[in-house]
Parts: sequence; structure tokens; C-alpha cells
Amino acid sequence: MVEIKLKEDEVKFLKDFVKKGRKSARALTRAHILLLSNQQKRDTEIAEILDVGRKTKQNLG
Repeated sequence: MVEIKLKEDEVKFLKDFVKKGRKSARALTRAHILLLSNQQKRDTEIAEILDVGRKTKQNLG
């Protein structure tokens, strides 16, 4: 697992990005993965929460 530490402005950007929702499903999933990783969620937790495979999260980071 890669540890991700987002800055406050990055978290705000990603939250706004997700709220607007006018992006591809892939982009939205990646934004959610970054936000959950920033909360120190493990790969398996993220995969379960987002209903994606662990490979999806691993391919991001």
C-alpha cells in the first residue's frame, strides 16, 4: 500500500470534483480512491467500499 498524504487544497479540489459528477466513471472512481487513501483506508477496504477490484486501486498508485 502506498501512503497518500493530500494537502488541504487537494482534498477540497477532489471533493468538488466528485460533487460536480460530470466526469467519466473512471475519473470519479480515481478521485474517490485518492480521498479514501488519504484517510488511510487499506486497498481491500477501498475496493469493498467502491465495489471495485483491488487491481483498480493498485493501478492508481
